[in-house]
Amino acid sequence: MSCVFCKIIARQLPGYIIAEDEDTIVFVSLEGHPIVAPKEHIADIFGLNDRLAATITKTARKVARATKEGLAADGIYITQTNGLAAGQSVFHYHMHVYPKWSDGRRLDRDHESRKTTMEKVRALLQSQN
Repeated sequence: MSCVFCKIIARQLPGYIIAEDEDTIVFVSLEGHPIVAPKEHIADIFGLNDRLAATITKTARKVARATKEGLAADGIYITQTNGLAAGQSVFHYHMHVYPKWSDGRRLDRDHESRKTTMEKVRALLQSQN
C-alpha cells in the first residue's frame, strides 16, 4: 500500500481524523483544513459510482457547515482535482474544505492548530446527528 490516504484510513499513518462512516473518512490535511475522501481507494472522480459520489458530496456539505461554524469562517472554498494536468497530487479521490475569512487570515499548520480544527469540526458534526 503506497497511498498516503489509504495508510491513514488503515491507521498505518497518524491522522487527525474528524469523522468516518462506512464509506467516507474526514481528516485534517497537513495544510490544516478538512479533507473528505472515500475509504475505498479510487483515484479520481471518473472511478466513482453514483452512490459513492452522492455520499461523499453529502458528507462534504456537512463538513463545510461544521467547518464554517466551528472555525467562525466567513465562507468555505471547496476544491477537487482530477489528473496530473489538473494539479492532483494524491491519487485517491478527495475534496478539500477550506475555511475562508474576509480579513485574509489563514489556518496554522502546527500540531495544536490541526488538533483544534479536528476537535471543533468533530464536535459540530456530532451535534448535527
